[in-house]
This record gives sequence, C-alpha cells and structure tokens, in this order.
Amino acid sequence: MLRTRLATAAVAIPGLWLIVEYLWAPLFNGFILAVTMIALLEYFAMAIPEQALDRGVGIAWGTVVAAGVLWRQPEVWGAGLALSGIGGLTFLVLHASDLRGAVDRLGLTLLGVLYLGFLTPHIVLLRSMTDGWRWLLFTVFVAMGSDSGGYFAGRAMGRHPLAPAISPSKTREGAAGGIAGAMLIAWICRTVFFRSLGLPEGLILGAAISVLAQLGDLCESALKRAFGAKDSGWIIPGHGGILDRLDSLLFPVVFAYYYAYAAVPRA
Repeated sequence: MLRTRLATAAVAIPGLWLIVEYLWAPLFNGFILAVTMIALLEYFAMAIPEQALDRGVGIAWGTVVAAGVLWRQPEVWGAGLALSGIGGLTFLVLHASDLRGAVDRLGLTLLGVLYLGFLTPHIVLLRSMTDGWRWLLFTVFVAMGSDSGGYFAGRAMGRHPLAPAISPSKTREGAAGGIAGAMLIAWICRTVFFRSLGLPEGLILGAAISVLAQLGDLCESALKRAFGAKDSGWIIPGHGGILDRLDSLLFPVVFAYYYAYAAVPRA
C-alpha cells in the first residue's frame, strides 16, 4: 500500500504542478467540473445507494451549483440552491407516506450539493487570483505534507487516539506530526516558488491548513462510517476515490481563497 501511494504521488506531483501553473483556464475549469461530478457520483453512491432517481437529481443539482461558482454566475448557483429548496419541499409532498425517509434523503442531498457542488469549485477561484497558481500549489502541497507527516508520525509514535469513534487509526501524535509536516512543506514552498509570502505568515498558514486538512479528513471519515463505506471509490491507485483525496483539500482551499482575497491587494 505504501509503495503504491508513493508511486502515485511521484507521478501526480509533477503533473499537478504543470496542470496548475500552465493549463489553459477553460480546460482547467472543465477539469475541476469533471472532478466535482465524479466526487458527487461517489458521494451519492454511498449516501443514497438504493435511490437511483434521488442520486441523479443530487448530482444534477450539485453540477449546476458547481458550474455557477466556476464561472462566477451567482444567478446560476443561486438558482441551483433555490431549485434544491423548492424541489426538496415538493419531494416531501410527493413522499408524504414516508416523510422520515424523504427528510433523510433530502438532507443528504443538500449536504452533498453544498459540500461538493459549492466548495470544490473554490479550487478554480483560488487559481484565478493574483499569484493564484502559487496559492493553489502552496495549499495543495502543504495539505499533502500534512497527510504525509501525520501518516509517518502516527506509525512511528502514535499512542493516543484522536477521534476513536470516527477514525480509530488516527492519533494525537499523528495530528501533531501532520502540523509539523505541513509547516516544513510550507517553508519549502515559500523558498522554491512563493517568495512573496513572508516566512512567519507561511508557517502560520501551513499550520492552519494542516488543522483544516485533518478536520476535513475526519469529516469525510465520519460520513463514510455513517454510510458503512471503507473508501468512496477506487479511481486513484492506493488512495481510493476522488472524494478520498478531496476530503483533506476542500477546507484548506476555501480558507486559502478567502484569506488571499482579504490579504492580497486588488486593482
């Protein structure tokens, strides 16, 4: 498993750098939209496995919201959310004989639409900012550093469970190692390609990204445990599905986007 993960990372990291820095914006947008749709598919396959119509509706709603965010059309993603509400209430009326089940499925649908349809396109929003490719690579690499630091520290020193009811294998020592690994990668990123970022600021951001990455990972672990799933999918060798990779990235990307939006001067 470790060898497969390392081999996948060795191929993915250079490719990721090239895609983030050089890929034509419309193609990058389309790529992220495709990633969002796959993540929605994985989520709804776990959340509502027996309801094909509900899954299709959830994926469609999430895609509409994602497209609106990607192309900065609040009318589009607003319409998607509005339709979710209207359609949801209509759904309850049509399933009056099973209101509890209908409410449960509606809640899971809205969670998926907001979690993936709204948050994932922030990857594009972050890239499109001033020095956006640097911000995005910094965030992604630091989150990866957090994951690796937590993995190795947890295996070497892990003794005290972090959240045993959600993920028994995660430990407090691993969480601390994740923060240390993230700060190390933040320093390297700042040295290699993000010199405009101050060193103290970069280290603090690295620690914050690590905390958010670990929180996102725990949130997805809680969802999988609730749904009775081990992995969200199989598309990435050694890593599971797309959602298994997005889980520790979405919260940091959203944070980095709004941090950069507030901190970076705009013309």
